Amino acid sequence: MRRLFKRFAIALGIIGLMTVVWANRTGRLAISRFDHGGVLTPVSEATPWKKDTTPIRIGIFAENIYDFNMATQSFAAEGLVWVHWGSTFQEVLDSEGLTIEQVVHPVNRVNSWDWMMKPFYPKPLQTPGGDHYQLIRFAGRFYVDQIDLHRYPFERLTVPIIWGLNVMSDVFSAEKVRIVADHAQSGVGSFIEVIGFATDRYDVNEYVQTYPTSFGYKDAGKQSHTPFSQVRLEVSYRKAPLASIQQYILPLVIVMLVTLIAPSLAASLWDVRIAIPSTALLTLVFLQQSYRQNLPQLPYATYLDQIYVTCYLVTFGLFCLFVWASNKLDTCSDEERPSVVARLNNVDSWFQVVCVLFLAATTMLNWFFPLKF
Repeated sequence: MRRLFKRFAIALGIIGLMTVVWANRTGRLAISRFDHGGVLTPVSEATPWKKDTTPIRIGIFAENIYDFNMATQSFAAEGLVWVHWGSTFQEVLDSEGLTIEQVVHPVNRVNSWDWMMKPFYPKPLQTPGGDHYQLIRFAGRFYVDQIDLHRYPFERLTVPIIWGLNVMSDVFSAEKVRIVADHAQSGVGSFIEVIGFATDRYDVNEYVQTYPTSFGYKDAGKQSHTPFSQVRLEVSYRKAPLASIQQYILPLVIVMLVTLIAPSLAASLWDVRIAIPSTALLTLVFLQQSYRQNLPQLPYATYLDQIYVTCYLVTFGLFCLFVWASNKLDTCSDEERPSVVARLNNVDSWFQVVCVLFLAATTMLNWFFPLKF
């Protein structure tokens, strides 16, 4: 009866583990992102616009990007933004009683108390072609709207500097005014390195942000249009794979190698063998908690977390194997001992092979088919 109960418990545990893995792989336990109701739509020069849409051209140059904070999802930046607009848009500004620096604003700015936005010219310059031009220096903190750490420590980071039209008036909606990015002149300076990352590239893209509100324009007797045009300078960073392997993966590999070599010890050394997985479990917990201190609280498991879970399972399985082997040795007679030791050594060899294959398979599986938490 006792043996039957053990087998039932083992089978139940295996079925439960397989059920949890299946549920995660299929997204049954996935956390759905909050729907704020807004829509961000990428646009390009080929995107059709209404004939009466007034274009203005905006360029962004980031001179300095620094003080990236993972916990607050923000970074500091300094640079220049310039605006070109024609007489048609100037008439709109005059009718609204606004200046261009009041209309063009940083969409993802945070900490307004230390924000600096200073136009270079008291009045906009007028180009030979009749257009207007203003150059503005800015400095402040910006919010990073998308940080994906599912593949940590091999993640990529994209920090955006977003400038768009202010929602203070319905006359600046995307159906009436369109921002055209100055791709040729926009760019980055030489002081944009973020510590811990290597600069990959930068992109300048145009978007239309549709807000889930009319901002009261309808109640004020105006038409209710909520899409507003914007331009983004997005600087991408990446982790060096070799540095990540040396810092996070190599210590884990060493611990697991020591753990997997333990079954090579003779089964008669049960007291030495059973101490190894216990020590390895404590070491794994310490390593995982140490690397987690560098990250904010996440609602999902990273790629490295999934590797640690696999290592926990292997180490715990090894501990159970050694407990079973030590009990076998303790209960066998002196005549049976040589045959029992030979049998246990054979089981140990098979266990090592299965564990190595299991670790390799789950490591690749978690990379190509990550758990959908």
